Amino acid sequence: METTRVRPRGISSITLALIPLAMAINIAVGQFATGTPIYLDSIGTVLVGALLGPWAGLLTGVLSNVVWTVLFGSPYAIWFAYVAGAIGLIAGFAGRAGLFRRESPRWLSAFVGAAFMFALTLFVLMFIGRTFDENSNAVFPTMGALFNENVIIFVLALLAGGVAGYAVLRRAGYIGLIGLLTGVLAAVLSAPMAAYQFGGVTGAGTDLLVAAFRASGASIVQSVFAQGVVSDPFDKLTSFMLVWLVIQSLPRRLLSRFPYGGANDSAEAALGEPLSSR
Repeated sequence: METTRVRPRGISSITLALIPLAMAINIAVGQFATGTPIYLDSIGTVLVGALLGPWAGLLTGVLSNVVWTVLFGSPYAIWFAYVAGAIGLIAGFAGRAGLFRRESPRWLSAFVGAAFMFALTLFVLMFIGRTFDENSNAVFPTMGALFNENVIIFVLALLAGGVAGYAVLRRAGYIGLIGLLTGVLAAVLSAPMAAYQFGGVTGAGTDLLVAAFRASGASIVQSVFAQGVVSDPFDKLTSFMLVWLVIQSLPRRLLSRFPYGGANDSAEAALGEPLSSR
């Protein structure tokens, strides 16, 4: 059977207007999230990638960080522009493949839900269990101590997340998995810059996690990488899932105005499969 290639629609004024709007979202939400253990400064980048494709996503990510530094004075953002660009690129390839609208296997959605709840529980327990030293600096419990003291809570979180993913997020498995993998890649890409250029101090709430790993005896590179592996997958999973929810809620008529907004509809139609109801 001949396969019909999905061709993107042309760039229109509404698609061009999305890029500066997405940049504003990145900067505004990123500023708001400063001091928390996650960034949430790539939501706009992921949205552009999902609807306009990989190169628009890459451009949005890079420009957001450059503008954040040049116009709003962030001393760190521009140094991580390459990481933001990589995130937009990955989101764009996922959008081109139609994964933001394609239904995933339920077992994959259950896995994503379990991973999300596990990470969320980890962050909550870390901040509940933190103490303060004589200089009022936060001291976080070790991962081993957290797991040993809260085994039942973590098991319940995994079960609750798995059930929620299976029953509620049944279409989001592909995007959730891509979000997790993007987080791991972001941690790998950003760790050398954060360690060697800034000594692990980047003005974000994750600096506390770096300090906690340093206090446990890890080197600066090990501490920055460990912080990234702990926080980045959860951060990118959250960003990708938020964009997935936005796309699921938008009318098909509006989505069709973007180059890859209706990509999955075209693919399903070509294969003779039913379109998702709206």
